[in-house]
Amino acid sequence: MVSKEAKLTPMMKQYYEVKEKYPDCIIFFRMGDFYEMFDDDAIDASKILGIALTSRNKNDDNPIPMCGVPYHSYQTYLDKLISAGKKVAICEQLEDPATAKGIVKRGVIRVVTPATVIEEESIKSADFNFLLSFYYTNNTYFIALIDTSTGDLFISETKNIFSVIDKWDPKEIIGNKDLNIKNVNFQLLNYSTFEKTVKMTIFDHFNIQSFTSIGIDNTNNAIPIYFALKYLDSLLLDVTLKKPVYLNLNDELYLDSIAVNTLELVKNQRDGSVKNTLFQVLNFCKTALGERLLKFTLLRPLRDLNKIKYRQNVVEAFIFDQELKNNIQNLLKNVYDIERIASRLSAKRANARDLVWLKNSIKVLPEIKAYLINSNDPILKEFGEQFDNLEDIYELIDKSIVDDPPLQITAGGIIKTGFNNHIDELKKVKDDSTTLLARIEQKEREKTGITNLKVKYNKVFGYYIEVSKSHLSKVPDYFIRKQTLVNAERFITDELKELEVKILEAESKLTELEYQQFIEIREKVEKEIERIRSQANKIALLDMLLSFSEAAIRYEYTKPHINDSNEIKIIEGRHPVIEQTMNEPFVPNDIFINTEKDRLLIITGPNMAGKSTYLRMTALITILAHTGSFVPAKEANIGLVDRIFTRIGASDNLAKGESTFMVEMVETANILNNATEKSLIILDEIGRGTSTYDGLSIAWAVAEYISKYIKAKTLFATHYHELTDIALTTYGVKNYTIEVREWNDEVIFLRKIIPGSADRSYGIHVAKLAGLPEEVINRANEILATLEKNEFSIDGSPKLAKKSEVVIREPVLIFEDHPVIEELRNIDINNMTPLEALNTLAKLKGMLEDA
Repeated sequence: MVSKEAKLTPMMKQYYEVKEKYPDCIIFFRMGDFYEMFDDDAIDASKILGIALTSRNKNDDNPIPMCGVPYHSYQTYLDKLISAGKKVAICEQLEDPATAKGIVKRGVIRVVTPATVIEEESIKSADFNFLLSFYYTNNTYFIALIDTSTGDLFISETKNIFSVIDKWDPKEIIGNKDLNIKNVNFQLLNYSTFEKTVKMTIFDHFNIQSFTSIGIDNTNNAIPIYFALKYLDSLLLDVTLKKPVYLNLNDELYLDSIAVNTLELVKNQRDGSVKNTLFQVLNFCKTALGERLLKFTLLRPLRDLNKIKYRQNVVEAFIFDQELKNNIQNLLKNVYDIERIASRLSAKRANARDLVWLKNSIKVLPEIKAYLINSNDPILKEFGEQFDNLEDIYELIDKSIVDDPPLQITAGGIIKTGFNNHIDELKKVKDDSTTLLARIEQKEREKTGITNLKVKYNKVFGYYIEVSKSHLSKVPDYFIRKQTLVNAERFITDELKELEVKILEAESKLTELEYQQFIEIREKVEKEIERIRSQANKIALLDMLLSFSEAAIRYEYTKPHINDSNEIKIIEGRHPVIEQTMNEPFVPNDIFINTEKDRLLIITGPNMAGKSTYLRMTALITILAHTGSFVPAKEANIGLVDRIFTRIGASDNLAKGESTFMVEMVETANILNNATEKSLIILDEIGRGTSTYDGLSIAWAVAEYISKYIKAKTLFATHYHELTDIALTTYGVKNYTIEVREWNDEVIFLRKIIPGSADRSYGIHVAKLAGLPEEVINRANEILATLEKNEFSIDGSPKLAKKSEVVIREPVLIFEDHPVIEELRNIDINNMTPLEALNTLAKLKGMLEDA
């Protein structure tokens, strides 16, 4: 920051006054055709934008760092700063510099932040852009998720706000409790929560008289909305939000952030992109509206049977009539993001291009509606009847706005000829001026004999006559000299000056009048925002269901039978993502699981054989069934599920100081404390982050607890083969394994799930497949054989096993030297009576207890 003693110009004093009001923002300070930045703002911005850093007063003892970006292309630079997590205050010239007395009046007209960007080019079409607002009280977070780019508003409450943050990925967070969170813009608020103030703010925004009008029955749910509205007001963003939607867990298949991330529903775990995600596989949407609804639906599947079956029936109807499907999809390609256009309308930020995009989108609505209502399927007819063609909005825009308007609404050239008589008259003066100027040029050439005399224009001198040096002797006395150049001189005449005044006045009036007319047109369209948003919702649903039908046709999906039972039965199920990335046919598998005899399936088998794929396949098919989509299976019966829990893989949470094992235990505790009989639990290894016996003990206890007390449908993949013994003692537990074949000293994974349990892990074989050197593989086999025979040297290191011992692995006997083992070897069970067998068993038990 410049020193207080430094002498500041009036303009720089004005800048620092603005900076004092917005200390956390980079100030875009309008100076002529540039937005300038100074001091620390300039240093930070120049690095982020990759532009030159200079200084305003280079010869002073304290030069002020400075950089700038062109006014006409500022949006690109603004987007880069916002993407870097910066806030930007745009300080505009509020009066014409040409008519200003003294320093030009300036003021901040808007503040742009990562969660409040609403420009079309600033946000990816399928992305949410959430601001998370929360009110913390009595150990509960009351939350509001706001997307200002669409007007969406969701409310809920939670004990674990970090799960909400991980799932919905807000770009900014505001609230009344410090979360000590990094990598997200967070602002601690100290707004009053006085109930009268909260009510007045919300009632005024939604034009209501009570909270019940917008579905709120608890003031605590209203406070985060109030926080958000106050925050948006501080940013000078007056966007009209939709009525809040309560994220009721009873209406959805709840997926926490762990399930969303490990199942890679909308972004992969490798680089955070949509590549190889369920979203990418299903996304055949033609509009941004459909893409966002698809993403939202995958994150929040339905749990309402009627809604699910309605979607299934629409998807099925389009599968049966693919010509209709293709025709409507082709029309949807012409639909722009009218939901975000509506949001810009509400914020009074829509330009003429937005209105033309809206018009072009509305243009296809009558055709879409006609296709639907003329369908042979009654459900599609009903769908079509819901469409509003918005003809009045189309007609208003079509007759008033030119087809290819400029981006700047103050640039003129927006209003069509024939819409406003006064504008038409001014346009005629402007157009006629070209002819009049040409006449003056021709007349002066004839009068003076200067054949190359030209009438020209620039912003500094206005209109002038240019004469080359060779003809200066012919210049008449009534030519008034204005400028001398190297090869020519410039003049004006009284006639030319009079015409210039008329032309410039007409142009100025025309630009102002067109601007005022555009504002009036925009306000008329804005009044219909609820109708526009309603149609946007219908287009989004139609586009998503068409996408489901496209996926079902391309991938040969089938319609699942969804019901309210506690059973999941899948015949020849396939992993929807992996089957699209493989170069060979996917091996399908069956699954039958319920809350009775088959409630917990313990799955053992070699690493890389397909256990994790099987688990994820089951979860993804269940999710797809709850969205209304068809599923990758020959047949599927899916009982409604309230939640899907996943405990998959191992990862450290170093930011919170949690080890792999701690993360694993926290996730497991979450499952045991929150799962119900209606849940689906996916457990892929428990206990790997600690010692073998500790891990085995915990895994065993967890499996027993789930089966005995929660009774949830559970798939439990494990490398602890000992866990298969639970099936002998615990009701509802079944063992399954991956089928393996050994041939010519090679192991072949058949990827098929079969009843039974695995007796070997084939870990060294997997290491061989991974490309470990042959010497390492051979040595590993030798050590394994030694360990399994429990042969150690005096110093405790494994003895080198003979080569022949590597060929056939013996089973591990933990107590190989125990007397009980010798006694067991000497028993002839074929010649024992039942009584002798019982006596022998008692004797062996006594020997173990004595030991």
